[in-house]
Amino acid sequence: FKRYYQNMKSLSGMSAIELLVVIAIIGIIASIGYVSSRSVDTASIFRADREEFKSYLEEARFKSVSNGKHYKVLMQNSGDDITLKLYEPDSGNVKWRDLALNRRCGCYSGTGHSDTTCNNAFSNSALSSLTSISDYDKTIDNIELVGCNDSSCSTETSPPITLCFLYDGSSPSDVFFKLKGAGSFENIFKLNKTGYVE
Repeated sequence: FKRYYQNMKSLSGMSAIELLVVIAIIGIIASIGYVSSRSVDTASIFRADREEFKSYLEEARFKSVSNGKHYKVLMQNSGDDITLKLYEPDSGNVKWRDLALNRRCGCYSGTGHSDTTCNNAFSNSALSSLTSISDYDKTIDNIELVGCNDSSCSTETSPPITLCFLYDGSSPSDVFFKLKGAGSFENIFKLNKTGYVE
């Protein structure tokens, strides 16, 4: 009987401390998995927002070619979101039809340009006085925008940022800008003179 009792004592299971250690290890592994899954969710949300943003610009470019008209896109931050608005030349302006002028002047709206021939190239009034095309007003949530001086974005500028798509689908100049998502997710874009966004 003594031998049986000793064998049972050696098979008696885990102590309370051993059980607490096992529970702590399981908790640590579970928390690592949760953080990893949150990171994957944040990355996928950023990718979806980035693609939605790029799609909007491609649609604006397509509209300029299909309608044979220049369009300007105004991009600005609104809290933690980006608002996008699309503008067309005002009906009283005929200078917008001059492709070379708008290419040289960067689709200038209103007056006050240092080269007076550029005044009213896109519209007779400043962009802020025009009404956007409401069907193209868009907000992309949880993403911010900054302007960049080059492809490495060594110097950032605050929005608003204005892009112009000429009626041949091109852009007057190369424009660099960066999208920033939650965490450290960011993407630098370039609107090429060809009108394509990369």
